[in-house]
Amino acid sequence: MPDQFDADRSGHPGGAGPERFVLVGYGPVGARFADQLLPAVHAGLATLTVVGAESVDAYNRVLIADYAVGRTDRDALEVTDPLAARAAGVRILTGTSVTAINRSLRTVTLGTGEALPWDRLVLATGARANVPTLDGVTRVRHNLLSPPAEAAGLDSADAPLPRGVTALRDLDDAQTILAAVRSGARIVVLGAGVLGLEFALAAAQAGSETCVVYHGEIPMNRNLDRGGGTVLARRIRQAGVSMVKHARAESILFHDDGVPRFDALICADGKQIHGDLLVLSCGVGARTELASLAGLSVSTGVLVDASLRSWTDLGIYAIGDCAHVAPRPGPGASAAPPAGGPSGLIGPGWRQADWL
Repeated sequence: MPDQFDADRSGHPGGAGPERFVLVGYGPVGARFADQLLPAVHAGLATLTVVGAESVDAYNRVLIADYAVGRTDRDALEVTDPLAARAAGVRILTGTSVTAINRSLRTVTLGTGEALPWDRLVLATGARANVPTLDGVTRVRHNLLSPPAEAAGLDSADAPLPRGVTALRDLDDAQTILAAVRSGARIVVLGAGVLGLEFALAAAQAGSETCVVYHGEIPMNRNLDRGGGTVLARRIRQAGVSMVKHARAESILFHDDGVPRFDALICADGKQIHGDLLVLSCGVGARTELASLAGLSVSTGVLVDASLRSWTDLGIYAIGDCAHVAPRPGPGASAAPPAGGPSGLIGPGWRQADWL
């Protein structure tokens, strides 16, 4: 909020007293924003409350695959100094959910029932791993254009995965995978995008028998032509990772020793790909349910203009994986969905946090 901070006290009657900022989301992008706001907090120009759903302070998700295979340690994931922020007066609430945004009262409601007042609200809710349609896996459909019926629906937005099935999005996922790698488990990766292949190679280098399963002729088919994809697949095999192409995964076969546990991925042609752990690497989707419930415009993310302000409410901003930056439509504009969407990369998110 470069020159707007003193001049534009949107939602702050008379500009009296420090502006109250609430940040929802304490990932690496949210932490970067909090760090950038510290001088204003020190100067008494602003107060900041940070609300994070995870029970730990912010960490670097870019290194999560390295941590999951034991290639780096937990300390290397640190991206911020929460002790310094707290000492400066920032209130940081981890392990806390936000269930509602009240735009009229300018409050957010926490899972504890507490209502936090705000003059400016920054959404950095990030993205969740996509769960493909597989028999045996509960999949919650996220309709980005329709708000959930009630706040309670936010709590069920991420259905638990069966034992032996995980994504690779957060520390809990990484710790599940790390235990499997250390025990010599056979790992099946569903999806051959950049992150899936990066993880598969790291797991193989760590000594795990690893297999990548994907639908199509080549890996990374959105980025590579057939020749490039063929070369990449060959090099990955040479690195010790097996590749199963043209595989349309349909269901999961489970061991059942009292609690069902992953045994094999079953494909449409009847092929069974056995393993001890299935890692889903099928892309991500922005977490927009909270914004939708508040009546904010969303598409593939929370719709914001070039200043990162919500199309719907000038006192609300979005940054990082939950933000879809697009020009505000003018009068008589087409109702077609806006182009673009969240980049899914941490660099642009950090630049947004720095600018804001």
